[in-house]
Amino acid sequence: MNKMVRKQFFISAEQNRRLKKGAAAAGVSEAALIRDGIDLRLEQKQEVQNWRVEFDKLSGAWAERTDLDELLRSNRRGWKRRLKRLGLSSGKP
Repeated sequence: MNKMVRKQFFISAEQNRRLKKGAAAAGVSEAALIRDGIDLRLEQKQEVQNWRVEFDKLSGAWAERTDLDELLRSNRRGWKRRLKRLGLSSGKP
């Protein structure tokens, strides 16, 4: 195991309750569950970054576009509106 570094942070009472319950259910310490959560979150961020690198290598009609982030955000807003109209979403983000 790598050298451990002490960190101190605040969590909400609800997060504390869920942390205790989750650690007990998994049979691990709360610290181990937190470390696993940090690793998982950082891996997800890396996957998104890796996807972005591959996405940026697109060729053809999409290669020259510089507005893809805004285009995706706009499309997602449209999805939320459609789901709300269909009664499948409360409209909250």
